[in-house]
Amino acid sequence: MFLLNLSDFFRTLGRFGTLLLGFTMVSISIFTGAIKYGITFDNILRNLPDALPWFLLLFTLLLAWEYELIGGLLMFLLGIFGFYYIQHLAHGTSFEIYLMYGVLFLSLMFILSWIAERMYALSYA
Repeated sequence: MFLLNLSDFFRTLGRFGTLLLGFTMVSISIFTGAIKYGITFDNILRNLPDALPWFLLLFTLLLAWEYELIGGLLMFLLGIFGFYYIQHLAHGTSFEIYLMYGVLFLSLMFILSWIAERMYALSYA
């Protein structure tokens, strides 16, 4: 029973943490650039490419909501690629690097949830 509760905890933390991070960063990336030029529909559409990585994170969340292992692994790969890109190619700030640590942590929550659920199923098989 402990493993099932642990699996639910990991799953809930991964789902709602990713929702919070994803929607926050989508809104920040869209409206930060639009503020510079004025918040109009045209300027918001102009800043949509800045939000594409965060839309991709939300897409992997949809995948992880149904298939935890596949979505968690894809989210982990997205976090590794984002970490590499920010660290080496874009020379990002420490805030952006910490965001990628958050993505890696949340992806591990989905993977650990899947592992705990499988261990529970094996212990009562």
